[in-house]
Amino acid sequence: MRQFYLYKNSSGYYNAIFVDPTSGKRGIDKSTHSKDKIEATMIATSWLKEGIPQARPNARKYSASESKIKLNLKSIAENITQEEAQSLMNILLQKFNLSVPEHVRVIQTKDLNLPAQVQKIQKNATSKPQKAGIPLSSFLLNFWDFDNSEFIKRYIAHGHNMTKRHTQMMLGLVKNYWKPYFGDEITVEELDRQTLDDFFFYLHTEKQLSGGTVNKAINCGSRAMRYLFENKKIESNPMAGIERFNAEELARGIPTESEVKKLLQVEWLNDTYKLAFKLGIYCGLRAGEISGLRVCDLDLDADLIHVNHSWNDTDGLKKPKNSDKRDLPIDHQTLEELYAMAKKNPNFSDLSYVFFSQVKPEQPCWPSYYVDGLYDALEKIGVSEEQRKERNIVFHSLRHFCATILSQRTDLKTVQAVMGHRSEDMSKHYSNHETQEKLDNMRNIMQVTWNDIMSA
Repeated sequence: MRQFYLYKNSSGYYNAIFVDPTSGKRGIDKSTHSKDKIEATMIATSWLKEGIPQARPNARKYSASESKIKLNLKSIAENITQEEAQSLMNILLQKFNLSVPEHVRVIQTKDLNLPAQVQKIQKNATSKPQKAGIPLSSFLLNFWDFDNSEFIKRYIAHGHNMTKRHTQMMLGLVKNYWKPYFGDEITVEELDRQTLDDFFFYLHTEKQLSGGTVNKAINCGSRAMRYLFENKKIESNPMAGIERFNAEELARGIPTESEVKKLLQVEWLNDTYKLAFKLGIYCGLRAGEISGLRVCDLDLDADLIHVNHSWNDTDGLKKPKNSDKRDLPIDHQTLEELYAMAKKNPNFSDLSYVFFSQVKPEQPCWPSYYVDGLYDALEKIGVSEEQRKERNIVFHSLRHFCATILSQRTDLKTVQAVMGHRSEDMSKHYSNHETQEKLDNMRNIMQVTWNDIMSA
């Protein structure tokens, strides 16, 4: 475990964060008052030996001579990049007039007078012409630009699913965290695992981002670096082996069976709220899949719902998550209620939305719309706002409820078929066709499940 991490503060100076070797938790955070990473590393290393001074290193009562100690060279080596190591070598060569083996080539840094023998080695050395580096920030901004990214265009062309909403989230991570930290000058070739590890540690400790958000920032960079490496744009992937953080997210809560029974009997604010609720608990539909339902997806002859699309305000109508289209059995009464609501749309047609917007009937309700109706109904059955938040019950909890009760009453394959949660093998197994036997099995299980709940 590393004993400390360095990061730049808002003034451009390096701060050292010391880590407890036993617990691994963050300890003291103190500025080294140096803008040079090598110097800052040496200062922090000295503090490990002698203890962190109470006074600032540039304060009057601080004596540099008092802090001269035997440095931990291994710790210094762990905290500097290859370029900084070369700079350090040059400094040591000049200070101690050291000799350099003929096979070693030392790269001269700017504004540094080197010994004559080093200059001679550099002059006589032959090297390949250096290619211009890839600017990190501008590359990431282009990589996640939905309309202009070569990666995204090729990814979609090969049949994969990539939404604008996802790319906008990735762009937000670049603009809010990657670009402010690394600036406009650093190139991809200058990155190494240590530098990136410091960056993600900084996001977690200094920016106080949750483990889940830091992991998204890791995903943002990992996808981009892997693309460069696989296309031979860089010699090595600096993101390889980066350790992810503990997400520590609050577990999703679900309503109880007795609460669901009350919710089905309570008076809702409108039919749209209640029917969205029923599709959530009966069929496990996501909010976006509910919004994406069109009249042509309601099969009144076979009592089926065809889940062919999802909808959000950024991408519009798109494929369901994981591109998983599926047919779900549903009771005839609920299906007729859905069709009756859809017919109220002034633009009613086979392609009109079932859950249409009252303001813009040509569009569906936004997926976030159904939340208010659920929260109001929960209040009416005695689940207060405070209790709901403590239990972490949201609209997506209805999908979790559906998966939970089905898993208690049937096999995993049936649950996966209903919920659209499939492994690669399961996806291949079900991708060819829907069999009547499978649909009948799903219908029987779902009917028995809801009969049990309503008769309890």
